[in-house]
Amino acid sequence: MALPFLPGYNIDTRPHGVKNYRKAHVFDVNQGTMTEGNFGATAGGDRKATSSGDPLQVAAFTPSHEIKRSVVPSDTMSRLPSWVAYDRKVLRFYGFFKELVQSSSSENWRIRKCVVHFYLEDDSMHITEPKVENSGIPQGAFVKRHRIPKDDRTYYGLEDLYIGAEVTVYGRVFRLIACDDFTRAFYGSRGISLEADERYPVDPFTKKNTIRAITHNKLMNPLKKFMEADLGKPMGQNIDATQQFLRNDGKVLRFYCTWSDSQMYGERKPYVMHYFLADDTIEILEVHKANSGRDAFPCLLSRQKLPKNFRDNAPTITRIGLAKDPQIEFYTEADLKVGGTLEVYGRQIFIAGADQFTQDFYCENYGLSPEDFARAQIDAPQVEVPLMAPPSHNGFGSEEDSLGSFLYLMPKVPKRDFKKLMENDGINLRFLAKFVDPAPEDAERVFIITFYMSDDTLGIYEKFQRNSGFIGGKFLERGRNKNVDTHAFFKASDFVIGRLVTINNTRFELQNADDYTLTFIQNNPHVFRQ
Repeated sequence: MALPFLPGYNIDTRPHGVKNYRKAHVFDVNQGTMTEGNFGATAGGDRKATSSGDPLQVAAFTPSHEIKRSVVPSDTMSRLPSWVAYDRKVLRFYGFFKELVQSSSSENWRIRKCVVHFYLEDDSMHITEPKVENSGIPQGAFVKRHRIPKDDRTYYGLEDLYIGAEVTVYGRVFRLIACDDFTRAFYGSRGISLEADERYPVDPFTKKNTIRAITHNKLMNPLKKFMEADLGKPMGQNIDATQQFLRNDGKVLRFYCTWSDSQMYGERKPYVMHYFLADDTIEILEVHKANSGRDAFPCLLSRQKLPKNFRDNAPTITRIGLAKDPQIEFYTEADLKVGGTLEVYGRQIFIAGADQFTQDFYCENYGLSPEDFARAQIDAPQVEVPLMAPPSHNGFGSEEDSLGSFLYLMPKVPKRDFKKLMENDGINLRFLAKFVDPAPEDAERVFIITFYMSDDTLGIYEKFQRNSGFIGGKFLERGRNKNVDTHAFFKASDFVIGRLVTINNTRFELQNADDYTLTFIQNNPHVFRQ
């Protein structure tokens, strides 16, 4: 039984003993330098290299179709091997093959489009099929790159590829119908004129799904027209409405409205009205306000056509906003204006203003001016709510701690300035003070006022003096005290030598300070202002 004519199953038919499979080459490396040498043909090489002729021309070939002209003159040979002269030069042809389809009522054969690439450097070919989304057919690389044999055990070459050729690849016939510009220019430079590009044939499946059938203006059955319209697809009807929708889709006019409820003591409720130019429908939304005492309601009127006189047309209206009688007159954009009213099923809605898009629309289409859109006052006057002043400090705890029970239902712990506490920890300023206008027995009493910069507290200490009649020691417990002159808590800048300060209804005169305090005042002039 004969072996199949497939790659790997071929038998070497060359003379016995030939084992030289070297490829002919021209370049060689001599002492590290690329040089050119004339090596001639090798015993196992299929192509010969000589040193005569054009370096970009290869051996002549004769196409197998009716054009019997050589690509190059027959008396010229390649000076360079083809794998050097035609490196990265590829010819591309477009073709197709027919595939049988089994068990299908819509088609029995289909067209598979392919792209054939021919590499000039080694006469190898590969065939790909462009991927089509959702085709259900595995596509991509159809035949991988290699030298494809023919039925006569030779390989395909340039003379076998042209427009109109039928190439048999492993039992499947491909027809080449077109090529790219480079391929056509390549053949033209060799003196061969390729045929004009052909078209892909149309298979039954493509014809059925891409070519529309002609109705020849046949009349539609009235029952079918009714069924199509009932399903939401009117056939050739409402052309004006369709054009209006396509022209004004997404364009909405917005008005700001109010309604005075006479049954609720004349209360005015704000609303926002939207007029859709695409289909002349109106919707009115309610504006929700916080703590208004009303439940949030979505809208006053859902999107629909609004009749002008609903009382006379009530029997013909099957649903609010939908009328079967075409004689019913509905509101349009020409009936809406700022300062006018709109009757919404018995409610008189006052139009108080409009947004900028609506103003531009009316100025452009109806010749109005911006003065025609003066917005009316729709909000009720603001009622000033009297503020409750916090009670004065009763002396228990700190002032911030007592104020927390007034501001919050659940009192919170007052926050401390930890950054100031860490940066000024240990910085204590000491001043020497005496009474201002003292009694005769208090004239010689001397006090030391210490100000703690970490938390803005101060304490007063009285110096011990023998036979003064007063016991020295702590005169005022450390704590925060207010300055009666500024009505704020004491701070470092309030203590300056020579200044009079009032602490707990007692006036002191600051006469001197220790060395640390004087140095600190001198190094921090931004804190102490003379």
